[in-house]
Amino acid sequence: MAVKEVESPTETVDVDDLIDQLSKKNADYVFKLRRILTEHQWPEEKQRRTLATMLPEMLDAQHQGKPANQLYGPVTEKAESLVHAPKPHKKASIWLSGLDLSLFFVSVFALVYGITTYLRPKQVAVGNGALSLLVMATAAGYMFAYFNEWSRTPKGKRGKTWVILLIGMGLVFAASAVSGALGYINSPLTQQLPWQGYAVLAVVGYGAHFYLKRRYNLKGIMAA
Repeated sequence: MAVKEVESPTETVDVDDLIDQLSKKNADYVFKLRRILTEHQWPEEKQRRTLATMLPEMLDAQHQGKPANQLYGPVTEKAESLVHAPKPHKKASIWLSGLDLSLFFVSVFALVYGITTYLRPKQVAVGNGALSLLVMATAAGYMFAYFNEWSRTPKGKRGKTWVILLIGMGLVFAASAVSGALGYINSPLTQQLPWQGYAVLAVVGYGAHFYLKRRYNLKGIMAA
């Protein structure tokens, strides 16, 4: 199946033709704007992409008797807003978002387990080992990442709600079963840790979560 190419604004808008339709005042505005952008080392193609968006707006306003300096403000201010516009952030993949939220849940579960172990040092719980904690945290992290992705999808393109709920319940059941089974394996990674061990996991997990969140500008846990 052939992939349909998406046309850029400069391919669908004749920039030169629209410039010819501008009033003398608006044409002067565009001339000054392009001169400032050139001084800031904007390449010609980038300028034309910007004008492909601006010119139709300028002509609509021009037909209403509104010049560009009323529509956009002084040309120097418009140029500054273009030059210093924040760069758009790339959308994070669900795998990266899931990893980030999994690390967040590692810190939360480790904190809860650590407090419980500190308060009740003689009580041994099955399924509280490091591996069990990681299994549950990973399941929770990717569940929330997928739910957030699903919630941001237009309603007409979403999967069925009942299907999402069934998948979520199945994942919780499977993670709980694996987590519990790991508790019957006698090893340092599958048995209950001392509270200090959980404290280390909580700090490392949250530190890694904080780094990924800042590094990739990731959304929070309830980012729907």
